Amino acid sequence: MSPKLGRPPITRSILRLALIGGFLVAVGCGKKGPPLAPLQRGPDRITGVSARQEGNEVVLVGLLPEHSQDGGPLTPITEVLVFRLDRGGLVGGTGASSKSFQRSAMRQFTKDSRRVASLMGEALAAARTGRRLTFVDQKPLEGPIPQAGKDLTYALTAVDAEKRSSLLSPFAAIRILPPPQPPVNLKAELSEKNIRLSWEAPPPLAEGDAPLYNVYRSEVEGVFLDPPRNALPLTTLLFEETSFTFGKHYSYVVRSVLVSGKSSRESVNSAALGVDPRDVYAPAAPSGFAVSAEAGVLKLFWFPNDETDLAAYKVYRSESETGEFVEIGRVAPTESSYVDQAVKPGVRYYYCLTAVDGAEPPNESSRSEVRGDRLPPATPPAPVKKKPGKS
Repeated sequence: MSPKLGRPPITRSILRLALIGGFLVAVGCGKKGPPLAPLQRGPDRITGVSARQEGNEVVLVGLLPEHSQDGGPLTPITEVLVFRLDRGGLVGGTGASSKSFQRSAMRQFTKDSRRVASLMGEALAAARTGRRLTFVDQKPLEGPIPQAGKDLTYALTAVDAEKRSSLLSPFAAIRILPPPQPPVNLKAELSEKNIRLSWEAPPPLAEGDAPLYNVYRSEVEGVFLDPPRNALPLTTLLFEETSFTFGKHYSYVVRSVLVSGKSSRESVNSAALGVDPRDVYAPAAPSGFAVSAEAGVLKLFWFPNDETDLAAYKVYRSESETGEFVEIGRVAPTESSYVDQAVKPGVRYYYCLTAVDGAEPPNESSRSEVRGDRLPPATPPAPVKKKPGKS
């Protein structure tokens, strides 16, 4: 206040204290307010990216993110972009783990790479199996693959429904080389327990270039996106498939594989072979069969079969060991006994069993051994004695 208005002047110290006090009150009030919502960011980046050569093509595999960059819920992925740099040198080598090298590699890739694919809609749905994404670069080079090979580097990004993009995935580097020739004359032999595949080796690319082999299977003709059926590349010209379902149609191909250090390259597919396994294999005949007369009935016993597709046991009966046997009952596959109550005392009955599986149509085993028994004859009633003196 001015002295003319009769108010004392405000000193600088008092003004300073007032400002500090107001600031503290404001800060204290801020602490009592509701927490701020977390920042919403785009999807986390695609991980586990790898590249392999199949014929003249490059197959990329990666895992789509499970959540956003801040760890929150993931907005649905609607697009995946694939980028390629037509040279290597961004992965491995001296100093590749240093942050400065990684920053430099990222700058080079961002500057010099080009987008080779945009997966959306049906194309993205076809490339996905859960989180697993598979993309085939069908033309990684404009011309033929040089004998010395060509280095390529790939990376991917994911874009969500709000048009927010992830960071680039880790790089996948590959050197593509002239591929080996595919195997020929693929054949299959079917049995109850396995599908035995065999083939002939292709001519080698060069002296001493002996290929290994990978076997692929699909239930969709011409589409072989799943990993090989074999855990490791095969050194022999045959493979036994033990995991299959009767009644399904399978298509098989085999590819030649050349391995060099940690990298490998595959041939194109061999000619596809369709296989239709059918269950025409009957169960084993029941064993340990026995019949016993007990308490007015005939009881049948046997050892249980061990087939996993067993559906029932059939019980047959005849009044002659060599006569016609008629089915009189069926027993669940979990049971190993049967009680025949429809028997007459003194009559000998003969029995045999078969086992039936769940195939369509069902397969029935051969008959078990024939066993027989009878109930004791009925005891005739004792004659009634007449009382003395009566005629």
